Amino acid sequence: MKFTKDTVAKLTLPAGKSEHVVWDDDIPGFGIRLRPNSRSYFFRYRHGARQPRIVIGKTTAVTVQQARATAAQHYARTKLGEDPAGDRAEARTRANETFELALKPYLTHKQATLRPRSFVNLNRHLMKHAAPLHRLELAKAAERRRVAELLTKIAGSSGPGEANSVKGSLSGFYVWAIGQGLLDGSGVDLDPTIGMPNAPIRGARSHVPSDDDIVKIWRALCDDNYSDIVRLLMLSLCRRTEIGGLRWDEVNFETNTINLPDERTKTGARAVPMSAPVRDILWRRHQQWDGVQPLVFSATAGGFTGWASAKAKLDQASGVSGWTHHDLRRYGSTVMNNTGIALPHIVDAAIGHRVIKHVTEHGQILSGRTAERHYNYATYPQQVRAALELWGSRVMNLVSGERKPAKVLALRKRKGA
Repeated sequence: MKFTKDTVAKLTLPAGKSEHVVWDDDIPGFGIRLRPNSRSYFFRYRHGARQPRIVIGKTTAVTVQQARATAAQHYARTKLGEDPAGDRAEARTRANETFELALKPYLTHKQATLRPRSFVNLNRHLMKHAAPLHRLELAKAAERRRVAELLTKIAGSSGPGEANSVKGSLSGFYVWAIGQGLLDGSGVDLDPTIGMPNAPIRGARSHVPSDDDIVKIWRALCDDNYSDIVRLLMLSLCRRTEIGGLRWDEVNFETNTINLPDERTKTGARAVPMSAPVRDILWRRHQQWDGVQPLVFSATAGGFTGWASAKAKLDQASGVSGWTHHDLRRYGSTVMNNTGIALPHIVDAAIGHRVIKHVTEHGQILSGRTAERHYNYATYPQQVRAALELWGSRVMNLVSGERKPAKVLALRKRKGA
């Protein structure tokens, strides 16, 4: 029978049968399957030992001309040795291989090989910043234009440095996906970050707040979480995330230390001595603690949030702008070195900048003086405690008005010095 509009309309299921197949005379393998409540076009062919069947659509939804054209295309492909049904199944499988689905085993693999802190950064890059790619088919998530647009948005919202870091993390993921056969590594299926320029950065930040700036900022602080965080950043010279994500089980009032674990620091686990004013702030908050909430400044696992809005309000109240939370560490390091509060290597240890353990995967040490590189693994706990105690006293005397702000903060070197 040649399928036409009229012949198809007259087809009926033979009495006593639950299913019946009628074949078209023109295209081999083109047929209609009749059932009690449905009639559907399909195409069947032989591929090796298999006889795959492709459903084209119901006769009520697809016209005879449309079904015939589709069947003709399938027939032509089979004559060329192709496998239309297999290709469709593979396409469906690839469509289900989303960026997020592939990301899970990658992160599991990286967690076993990276330092905790490095993994935290990688996880933030791929889970938070790359979230717009998560639900896309992996090949679509690897489109160069799409990735470039994402990195541009990240540069605008989180800064060029963060965008460049995300770019590196994405590159590592795409290279891994190619190695796993999830992307074929050729054509459009390759690492889209190859040849993509980094977001421009105007060089290392060098801004150091003045004593006068510190006084204005301190006196504009209120009685809330963010204000206490800023106070602790000034006094302890810790990193923003170290204080913003501070946990009560990291605070030890018996030893007067903040014990930061490896996964929450940039340079490895360290004990930060609490100076008297730091202890006072944390003890006051501890007196109000419910004994349940694990974090000092947040009810969420990620630590304090709302940095941008809180700082904007502080800038307006203090009249000081153009500074960052990290500038407070630069301020503390600069002043301690300039005023002789501690020797440079003690200042570095106090702010967690010790680099003598920076070793490559081949065992090559990249920085530090010779004696330090090979023999010195001291953490100078007593000297660091004394330095931070002196620093805390200086800050408190400054903000209370007992000490006058210095007019010159950073001294320039003389030529030839």
